[in-house]
Amino acid sequence: MGTRRKKIMSQPVLFLTELLSLLSSHCIFVAAVSADCKCIVFDSTYGKEYGVFKSPNWPVPYEDNINCLLYTFISEQNYLIKLVFDEFDLGKSNLRCKYGDYVKLYLHLKEPLVNQNTSHNTFLCGKLSDIQQTHYSSGSALIFEFHTDWRHENNTGFRGTFRFLNKTLFQTVGEHQNGTKCDYKFISEKINQSKGRFFSPQYPSTYPKDVECSYQFIGRQNERVKIIFEQVHLQKSDLSCLNDPDNIEIHDGDSAESPVIEHLCNINTFVETVSTGPELYIVFRSQSHFPSQGFKATFQFEDDSTFGGDTETPLMDRRKLYQEITTAGPTPPCIQTIDSDNSKNGTFTSSNYSGPYPVNIHCVYHFTGRGRERVQILFTDFDLYLPSDEAKDCEGPIDAVMVFITINGQKERLNNFCGNNLPPQLMSNGPSMTVEFKSYQTPSNVKGFRAIYRFVTNFGITAGVQDPQQVCGFIFNSTVRTNGTFTSPNYPGLYPRATECHYFFYGKGSERLTLTFAYFDVEGVSPCTTDLASDFVEFSNFRTVDRKIPRHCGGKKPKIIESDGDFFRVAFKSNGKFDGTGFEAFYQFRNYVDPLTVKRISGVASLNPWKVSTLSPLLLITLWLMVL
Repeated sequence: MGTRRKKIMSQPVLFLTELLSLLSSHCIFVAAVSADCKCIVFDSTYGKEYGVFKSPNWPVPYEDNINCLLYTFISEQNYLIKLVFDEFDLGKSNLRCKYGDYVKLYLHLKEPLVNQNTSHNTFLCGKLSDIQQTHYSSGSALIFEFHTDWRHENNTGFRGTFRFLNKTLFQTVGEHQNGTKCDYKFISEKINQSKGRFFSPQYPSTYPKDVECSYQFIGRQNERVKIIFEQVHLQKSDLSCLNDPDNIEIHDGDSAESPVIEHLCNINTFVETVSTGPELYIVFRSQSHFPSQGFKATFQFEDDSTFGGDTETPLMDRRKLYQEITTAGPTPPCIQTIDSDNSKNGTFTSSNYSGPYPVNIHCVYHFTGRGRERVQILFTDFDLYLPSDEAKDCEGPIDAVMVFITINGQKERLNNFCGNNLPPQLMSNGPSMTVEFKSYQTPSNVKGFRAIYRFVTNFGITAGVQDPQQVCGFIFNSTVRTNGTFTSPNYPGLYPRATECHYFFYGKGSERLTLTFAYFDVEGVSPCTTDLASDFVEFSNFRTVDRKIPRHCGGKKPKIIESDGDFFRVAFKSNGKFDGTGFEAFYQFRNYVDPLTVKRISGVASLNPWKVSTLSPLLLITLWLMVL
């Protein structure tokens, strides 16, 4: 039997000396918070803005029975602390890390002290892939506790870096409203600047639980408000934004009663929204038990005259693209910017349509809307030169039309279209879309393309009444119509990516809803979760999730679905990766009769005995049950 290594904890002096040699030379030791704890302090008073911290003996496995070791970071009052775990390997004895080996984080401290009653933020254990690597304090102090139990599993511990950051980097520009926790006003005439930044409370640290914040933007009469959420990191879940406890609502107006034009939850980056008028109202709600980092965003009051530029292509790509276009061919006919202020619908064509288009040309068509507007494009004629059947994938140096949208701040291609097959009807996921056309060869018998564009606010859904408090929500009330059809957005074209729509059905107290799907093509694989990159359709007898009815995706139509009560909800959600045609469904409200309240059928008791005896046994049993 081998011998075990001598325990460091049995010799406190050697233990602290070894830690001192492993950690930064600017660490100092102070009296422990309690008798069971040792404390290591990293203090910004030495003038060092960053440094390294390690577990005892790292990268050699740490010892067992380290009862309480506190790592304390103290900055100046106008600074906060950023902590990054670059290496992490602790024994994991349970999912929540509350027992065994763990790191316990305290991020929201008013002073650099903790005791048994101090609220912690999270526990960390396991491997680097199991944890969130970066953490921030909300104030000038941050403490984490390192604990190990009696099990010796040869885990190596952790190594990380810390940095002291100036709080002004995360300061919201605007007027904080007295008597509120986190309500701000941004008035164009008062802040003396046309743009700035705003954040969720305590950003970049985790936001508080059970908080509601408002951000009101008031521009001049000729101004619009443009918001870019550079980073949104709310509670990660597989729910729709309607049911997610942490979310952001953007209202096109001066209050929470104004129409909703954007609804954000989960994790997003570089989401852009432009108001239709001079006012915008944003509400941030946190109701989950596990707050995340929150959001950082920029705002800009823009004059109407600046609206309609290319917001789809990032600046560097835009410069490169324009340079390519100006060197490749004549500029004026090849760059078109179409904004919804000037035209809600119209047509665009290839050069010289319906004659042969020029050789070696690169044309760009930028479509820019605002509010909840989406760009819908329908090609009515399409005839491009295709040299051979081998080029049917529309890749390579062949004449083609390319359609782009923006997902998480990145320019994403929907598809390439070539030859003479008419492309499907298309729709953007936001208020902007870019179409590019490149030609390499031009025989005399081709005529190019013609397409219709529309800026729509109803997502191409013509049934029901649009709900102003949903980005894409539609109400079906039996008092208006008892039956009809409803579809996915942009049906029968491809549904837009990164889109969420809700359909609310309201019947009378005695009515139930029946749904029958005539067509179903929603990209995904069962059980239709976001982890499987699946789009899905979800059904519920409540506004919240109904676990009784499974999600549906793929190409198989759902069976006939019936509601349990007079209310029913259908949700459609697509991700940013795949495309499908969506669905078409028939709905009908029907009067519901409880079989337990069916009255006695008159005449059954007076049936001729001979006739009763000739009835089938199954019918006799049915009649008997109805009489009871």
